[in-house]
Amino acid sequence: MKRLCFALPSRCPRRLREPRSGAASGTGRHWLSDPDSPFGPRLNYATLFQPCRSVAGRFGALFAGLLLAVSGAVQAAKINARSPSFFDVTEAITSAAKGDTVIVPAGTASWTQTLVINKPISLVGQTTVNYTNETANDQTIIFDDVSRSSTPSAPIIHVIVTAGDMNVEPRVPLLLIKGFTFRGSPNTPTGAANGAIMLAGTCPAVRLSNCHFDSLYQSSIYTFGWIYGVMDNCLHTITRFLLTGTMGMATYNGQKYGDGSWTEDAHWGSYKFFFTENNVVHAKSPAQYGMDAKRGARYVVRYSKIYDLSFVQTHGTEEGRDRGCRAIEFYNNICNRSSTTAPGSPGGLRSGNLLFHDNKYTGMALGTPWVSLSAFRTFVNFQPWKLASGDNAWDRNDPHGLYASGTALTASIVGETKDSTSFYVAGNLSAYNTGGYSIQNTGTGLGGIIRSAVSNSTANRTLMTCDYSIAWAASKVTFNIGDPFQICRVLRVLDQTGLGKGTVCSTPKSLNGAVNEASYAWNNTQANGTKVIIHSGAPANPTFVEGRDYFNSPPPFAYQPYTYPHPLVNAIAPTSDLQVVP
Repeated sequence: MKRLCFALPSRCPRRLREPRSGAASGTGRHWLSDPDSPFGPRLNYATLFQPCRSVAGRFGALFAGLLLAVSGAVQAAKINARSPSFFDVTEAITSAAKGDTVIVPAGTASWTQTLVINKPISLVGQTTVNYTNETANDQTIIFDDVSRSSTPSAPIIHVIVTAGDMNVEPRVPLLLIKGFTFRGSPNTPTGAANGAIMLAGTCPAVRLSNCHFDSLYQSSIYTFGWIYGVMDNCLHTITRFLLTGTMGMATYNGQKYGDGSWTEDAHWGSYKFFFTENNVVHAKSPAQYGMDAKRGARYVVRYSKIYDLSFVQTHGTEEGRDRGCRAIEFYNNICNRSSTTAPGSPGGLRSGNLLFHDNKYTGMALGTPWVSLSAFRTFVNFQPWKLASGDNAWDRNDPHGLYASGTALTASIVGETKDSTSFYVAGNLSAYNTGGYSIQNTGTGLGGIIRSAVSNSTANRTLMTCDYSIAWAASKVTFNIGDPFQICRVLRVLDQTGLGKGTVCSTPKSLNGAVNEASYAWNNTQANGTKVIIHSGAPANPTFVEGRDYFNSPPPFAYQPYTYPHPLVNAIAPTSDLQVVP
């Protein structure tokens, strides 16, 4: 039988070739041969290649499919903004329909208000980033002059998009922002909380690409909603603010506060994360952190070059109702430390779990070559969860219950390092010198892990020293003479590293029903050949147990990193030369 071929006609009816009227007039359209189209193969295209019972049936399916394909291509328009000004870009976006591409020309503009994108479109500027050379060709430059009194606080672009099926692996971007330089402005020298690009809504296919985040007074991105996707081939030049991004999945699975993310497995190696890959991050001045996360966040950092940053960071289930970070994969990155003023640690976890592998740490050796684990509620009385002191129903407590109680003989004295407090109690309580016991002022609710209990047998009293955090003034543990105390012990803390899937938080119950789910580290090395691992901190945080909560070895379950590059990076449109081959 002959091979049957069909190609789109070179000359289409005028009504198919003309762009929409209005603001889009004069712009081109995406045809099936356009490699920049944000649309990939639709389900309809599969019908072109299904067997037919007759030649007529085959031609019928072919023509029907081609009509659908042409119809889909015609729906997507390219709209050219007149300039990079806020007004012109806003006007172009307003005229765009779902699936359209708004092209912003080269030039420089100052934006004094937040650009809102509330439909799935592509917004494409002319900046490009060279990952190999670690440079940006800054063409479309937006100065961040957004008022810091705005609501939400000062994102340059606020995306609020609900599109796509979260249970279907993404293959083409539904929302694309590409080719912009976002630059800090001397007119707005104060920080902002929500990132240059704030991603909200529900969408499985968001892509940010070829953007230069240049000396901003805020982090590059902030995910707030339920967003999967990728940020690729971006250059982050950090000089004034400390974060590349703040990750969160507050509305995961239709819940609030990140609860939904904590009711599911980690989904290691899947698309159900926000990915950052092939990024270059330079800290131009002393900085501490690269990425932060809370609200059930799930993020992946891979194949990136990171300079002078302690990159892996999370918030826990601590201050406020929000849950902590849920899951992180960090692998195949090159992390360089250029001087002793740069952070000497790869980071730390305050909740959630981590797969940490095949990273290279170059330059000066790390001072503490491990990802440290901590549970801040053991020394801060956060609301509404309260102190993890061994008698809190949200945690797993020592079934022994109360170990000791009494009143303070002396007022507390702040320690020399200003992160501990000491006071005397009656009797010999040196048995609690080690073992991870907690002491709490039952009058104020403040307390912390006991770091030392030194008995003075002559005076029949014991000097008790416990932790607190100088980051929260309200956490400073103080005792006045006669203040009541109790000593208990917490064994594990809600949402700490080593815990996974549980239930939506409602009424307090031990660990919220969470199952065991460990973190793993393997094949992470420094230039001097030493390993970079996961560790329970120094001094050790007593609620973490190696071999239960974390392992410095590959996981025992089947794990394969997700497709690299991310499918959204290589998304292309279907060809126009469709063929039917028997």
